Amino acid sequence: MDTQNTPIHIRLWHRDFWLLAIVNLLMSTIVYMQLSALGNAMTFYDGDGLRTIEQALIISIYGLGIFILGPYCHYLLQRYQRKRVCQLSVAAMALMSIVVSLAASKMHGYPLFVTCLLGMFWYGAFFGLAQMIISSTLVIDITESAQRTEANYTSAWFRRFAIAIGPLLTIVAPVSRIEEPVILWLYMAILLLISIIRIPFKSPDDNGHVFCFDRFIMPQGIHLTLNLLPVTVVLGMSVAMAFHNEIFFIQLALGLALALLAEIFVFVNADLQSEFISGGILITGALLLYIFRSGMPVVEHLAPVLIGIGTGLIGGRMQLFFNKLAHHCQRGTAQSSFFLSWELGIAIGFFLALWLVDFHLLDCIGLVLIVFALLLYHFYTHPWYLKHKNR
Repeated sequence: MDTQNTPIHIRLWHRDFWLLAIVNLLMSTIVYMQLSALGNAMTFYDGDGLRTIEQALIISIYGLGIFILGPYCHYLLQRYQRKRVCQLSVAAMALMSIVVSLAASKMHGYPLFVTCLLGMFWYGAFFGLAQMIISSTLVIDITESAQRTEANYTSAWFRRFAIAIGPLLTIVAPVSRIEEPVILWLYMAILLLISIIRIPFKSPDDNGHVFCFDRFIMPQGIHLTLNLLPVTVVLGMSVAMAFHNEIFFIQLALGLALALLAEIFVFVNADLQSEFISGGILITGALLLYIFRSGMPVVEHLAPVLIGIGTGLIGGRMQLFFNKLAHHCQRGTAQSSFFLSWELGIAIGFFLALWLVDFHLLDCIGLVLIVFALLLYHFYTHPWYLKHKNR
């Protein structure tokens, strides 16, 4: 069978799955709101003596932080109540948000750089832990075995829309400055929603190791990671360059919605390569428009739609590839690996955009990256995947 899409099961959409999907959306939305608001705050305070590269490091360091607690995820979930560990991670994210907010509004120079860098690193660490718990464990725990692929796939789509919704809210809502309390209210809403989700009891594994790769990284997924990174780097650069442009994020959300509809109705029985190749071509078209026709109103509306469709198609297909590559009992680990790959690329994109600043140069870099990703996928990754998939 050459397709991997799964049919939609009505029974999947029960109360607890809805709540968990909303939590997933809200948590990622808050992260992108935090990043966008922090970028706006540094612009407002003219960097407070920080160089461009230092500002870029502060915004993007979360992409390294998401890895730091991953090796301990399995132990924490076996040793303590799963829902409680997730709530504590979200609460720690809120605490780091407060620390960074105070530093951004009251500090200058080197103390500001060190405080914000450490704060955002640990912000990313707790975000990574909370997200891995949700994607690798909680979604699977509340779903019947026959529907788990669909559950992971659907939950990830909720999170995917956050990259458009989060920055957009910082523009249209009163959160253009990081110290606004709206973000903290959203953290409280997440904690409340998690508390009312019913998670089945799981007996602890007394033989679990404190440090392990279970629910963290799937080693055989490195080939997929290397092919996904250039795509998400381009997405991250595009988002960071548009932090003040609400039109971009409205159109990006439209593109993601069109990608979701295309996966359901257009690519349902298509060849396995079609989504990645089609998505890459659409992103290439968007970058060419930016390079050669930047500033035209039609380009400012059309290019973000193309980026949204392209990254949505590629993200959905690569997530399913991670699932199909997983060995027995590695479903959760596959989801965490996909999340880490996706988020690392976006963080790298943020760093490049905020460091280099030059839009034309960034679009050219993006074009090189996406062409490289297409060639790598067609000539290496896809043939390799067909030989090594397990489902």
